[in-house]
Amino acid sequence: MNILAIGAHPDDLETSCGGTLAKYAKMGHKVFTATTTNGNVGSATLPMDEIARIRKEEARKAAAHIGAEYICLDYDDEMFFEDRAARLAVINLVRYCKADIILTHNPVDYNPDHELTSKIVSDIPVMVAVEKIKTKYPAYDKTPIVVYWEPVYGIGFVPTEYVDISEVMDVKMAMCREHKSQVR
Repeated sequence: MNILAIGAHPDDLETSCGGTLAKYAKMGHKVFTATTTNGNVGSATLPMDEIARIRKEEARKAAAHIGAEYICLDYDDEMFFEDRAARLAVINLVRYCKADIILTHNPVDYNPDHELTSKIVSDIPVMVAVEKIKTKYPAYDKTPIVVYWEPVYGIGFVPTEYVDISEVMDVKMAMCREHKSQVR
């Protein structure tokens, strides 16, 4: 299977579903990690372009722990809005990955980038097969399954599935540690 995890910011994936992704990778599935934004407001001291570069590299290194490919849609943090271009970018990403399963943010979360990423991801699965919606990568005949991870504060979240990541917890922690710019 092809597994795609789409988060809003570099480090969202590793902290939220890194263990699940590590487990999928260990089972031999093709894993892709992606963020809609580039992390450019992730530092109080560094210029926006520099912290974006650093955070994307941290995400790439984290993905490498599980042999995943990291892709950034490169929208600015907190300036990601739903429009035609954003929707087409996510459709194109899913088509590129030929995703069978997509993991993403819960629709109710504390951050608007998280919620919008979730909304667009939730809206587009049936669109990836529609040939009249043109993107760089062609339509494919599959409707990916969308799975939500627990929101940061867990407010109102009632899980229906659990994944035991005890055998890959060390990998998840190594992935999280790549995000050095986010540790004070």
